[in-house]
Amino acid sequence: MKRSTVLTEKNRGTWATVFAALILLPLVLSVLRPLWAAEPEVFLEAPDDRWENCLKDAEYMRFHHMDLLKETREDVMRAGIKGGITLAGCGDCHHNRELFCDRCHEKASVTLDCWGCHYYLTEQELEELEGGGE
Repeated sequence: MKRSTVLTEKNRGTWATVFAALILLPLVLSVLRPLWAAEPEVFLEAPDDRWENCLKDAEYMRFHHMDLLKETREDVMRAGIKGGITLAGCGDCHHNRELFCDRCHEKASVTLDCWGCHYYLTEQELEELEGGGE
């Protein structure tokens, strides 16, 4: 039986180097990426200046606001406890749903089902209110 000519004693070191490079390339690129990567785009509407902070810190709200809203929904729907957190309260700081909620959820490919029952002004509706409906 004929032996393979691809991997021989002479080129074994070369193949090991190629294999190691292929395995380590993603690791090396991920470590070096900050050297050429641009700062991430800030694409959300900034909250109203009159509010110093939200119910929780920004990092918590970015990743867990849905849990907070679900807990509140359960309290209202199941236990009848009203007050506290509301979407209208969110709208006090974050005036524009399209620049805040919708933009982030589009980037994350998440579909919102809040607006079937709850009302939050769109940019056009805000302009009409501020402009006196002209």
